[in-house]
Amino acid sequence: MFILWSMAASPPSLLHSVRVVARRTGLTPDLLRAWEKRYRVVEPMRTAGGQRNYTDADIERLRLLVRATAGGRQIGQVAHLGKAELEELTAGDVRLAPESAATEAVDPAVSQYLDGALTAAEHFDATALEAGLRTAALRLPSDQVLDSVFGPLLLAIGTRWQAGELPPANGHLATSIIRRVLTWMTDFPSVREDAPAIVVGTPALQMHDLGAMLAATAAAGSGWRVTFLGASLPALELARAARLAEADTVALSIVHPVDDARVASELRELRMILPAHTALLVGGAGAIAYANVLNEIGAERLDSIAALRNWLRERGAARQRQPTTGAG
Repeated sequence: MFILWSMAASPPSLLHSVRVVARRTGLTPDLLRAWEKRYRVVEPMRTAGGQRNYTDADIERLRLLVRATAGGRQIGQVAHLGKAELEELTAGDVRLAPESAATEAVDPAVSQYLDGALTAAEHFDATALEAGLRTAALRLPSDQVLDSVFGPLLLAIGTRWQAGELPPANGHLATSIIRRVLTWMTDFPSVREDAPAIVVGTPALQMHDLGAMLAATAAAGSGWRVTFLGASLPALELARAARLAEADTVALSIVHPVDDARVASELRELRMILPAHTALLVGGAGAIAYANVLNEIGAERLDSIAALRNWLRERGAARQRQPTTGAG
């Protein structure tokens, strides 16, 4: 069930165009459209010519949703919440991280990079897309570029592709460029030889690995030694890779399918053959469908790249605090 926010007619003077909404919320027009199509976050009115118009209440709701997702949540987790629930949620974020309250406004440069990337994908311009993403990666903090450029870009491309608004060739071009830039970003950071190690991939039958690539890039940016394995590896090979890489953490992305008993079986087998001290992290849009299995095997389900980053940094800090032993 979703929340309807603008069922009553509003005076024309109180209606706002997509451009105004984008400026006031920090959402790009494409991401706004994706949220509306997939999650029905608001119900804009339409002019006789089909142009979308938004009320003040719509803008207020969208601002709250932007703040909620800035706190590390996926839009699918909060799209159904009402105004009071969103206000309570975002107020809690501010209380827990008061230093972030002043950064709620979206950096115009971030919107510019995201808009440019979407435009390049629409125009089938690989050169402009890659150049724009590399520039964003160099000029923005790594956390920000992943959370505010690559994540929304993948969501917008995937949503428009599924809706038939982006030709398949354009979608394939965009994802191949994103993959190349993420690989470059993952190779870029230098890490200590004694840094914690993580293996990242997808379980068998999961063929979509861009979410795993985002996770690998975030892990590299958090100071971890990363081994990225790509898509669809059986449990035995994931465990073998973790042993060879001397990794104490395995992170998996699950997107599709979301109702396959074989995937659940792979997860159970992996947990069974991994050493007890090896952490198993699972994220991605499809992870929630396997929540019961993940709880059963004691895997950690993380709902966003920001949540993964926080987990990794806390684990890394705890590891550094552990006393070292050696010959006296």
